[in-house]
Amino acid sequence: MPEYGLREPSYFGGSGRSLLGAIPVLLLLAAAGATGYLWFQSTAPAVEVAGGFPRALGPSTPLKVRWTNPHGARRVTVFTEQNGVRNVAFERVEPAVRFAFRPPAAAPGEAAFNIPKTGLAPGKATVIIEVQSNDLRGQTSQISHELPVVLEKPTVTAGAAPVFLRRGGAGVVQFTVGGGWSDAGVRVGKFTFPSWPSKSKPERRLAFFTIPPEVDDETVPLLFSRNAIGDEATAPFPFKVTAVKFRDRTLELGDKLMTKVLDELDSGAQGEAAERFARVNSVMRRANDATLAALAAKSEPARLWDGPFVMLPRGKAEALFADHRTYRYAGKSLNREWHLGIDMASTKNAPVPAGNNGKVVHAGRLGIYGNCVVIDHGLSVLTVYGHMSDLSVKAGDTVKKGQEIGKSGMSGLAGGDHLHLGLMLGSAFVDPVEWSYASWMEKLLAALDQ
Repeated sequence: MPEYGLREPSYFGGSGRSLLGAIPVLLLLAAAGATGYLWFQSTAPAVEVAGGFPRALGPSTPLKVRWTNPHGARRVTVFTEQNGVRNVAFERVEPAVRFAFRPPAAAPGEAAFNIPKTGLAPGKATVIIEVQSNDLRGQTSQISHELPVVLEKPTVTAGAAPVFLRRGGAGVVQFTVGGGWSDAGVRVGKFTFPSWPSKSKPERRLAFFTIPPEVDDETVPLLFSRNAIGDEATAPFPFKVTAVKFRDRTLELGDKLMTKVLDELDSGAQGEAAERFARVNSVMRRANDATLAALAAKSEPARLWDGPFVMLPRGKAEALFADHRTYRYAGKSLNREWHLGIDMASTKNAPVPAGNNGKVVHAGRLGIYGNCVVIDHGLSVLTVYGHMSDLSVKAGDTVKKGQEIGKSGMSGLAGGDHLHLGLMLGSAFVDPVEWSYASWMEKLLAALDQ
């Protein structure tokens, strides 16, 4: 018999009770979807040190950490680690937020603090920075850097023996350093000369230096010792410098030389010829000499040369070291520059010998020097061979004293065939003729062997 009456409506293929039973399932699905959304919206923080890591860790080292994350940072921790032991230098903790639907608008975070010397000893330590995002996954990003630890100030003490040298010539000074130091040498005005360890005593240092013709007569050389965190100690030392009267010279520039130089070194530039030449003669000269100083800064930390240096055979000196030149064109003085080398002429395209044993660190064009070879002889001593017509060596070659490295010429800032020979100590030029004297070299090597 058919059953008549009211039934509960069925929307899901079942009774009304089925609808009530489905609600928890729907809630679970919604919660799972929300959790999944928050899970995949979680991101790892980006971390950086503002201005980069310091050069070293001292008694108290400032550090500024920055991080970026759309949900902010739950925890920021900075450790120092040395010999397997960690010490917390800084920590910031925020309340954990895992299930908040907030827009990705958290501002970048920043913390500035000082790393204390707690747990540190001289040597090296690692700074470790960890930042945890404040979201569901709580991912942690980490950066680290190993740094020297310097807890003492440097010291420097001069030896008692005076140093004798000529103006524009080379001298050797001995001194001792102590405390926490990483660099030591001699400073003469704007020029800095590195030092090297003594053979006999580890605490003693030796440094070549010069009183360059460019500095004032009142400039006093100073010993210095500094550490990686910027502390520096200085000390005077006894010295006696023999005055040298450098020559004043006037160079009249003709149209032929002007055209040759500008076509080679300033091709396509605009402006009056005199102004262009003056710019080449000063601005390019400074840039070229800075390149040479950078090569000297990478010099081998051992003596490569043996005995006195050789010069251009049968070469006649056309210009001397530290001639102070005034350049003139069409009756007008352009500029005034030091000639920091010697110009020697022999026959045209004369074979040029390496002054001494060493390693070629440059072979090619170099501005006013034209075709140029630079040889590193170790201990910040470099020879520079300019204006050459042909090169027979390349960078990286090892050369012996007297070996042919190319031929003389008139490339660069030269008006005739000759060789420009320069000799550098660190960032300064010295008189190369002095280094060709056997008696002088004997005294120099005796000082180095102490």
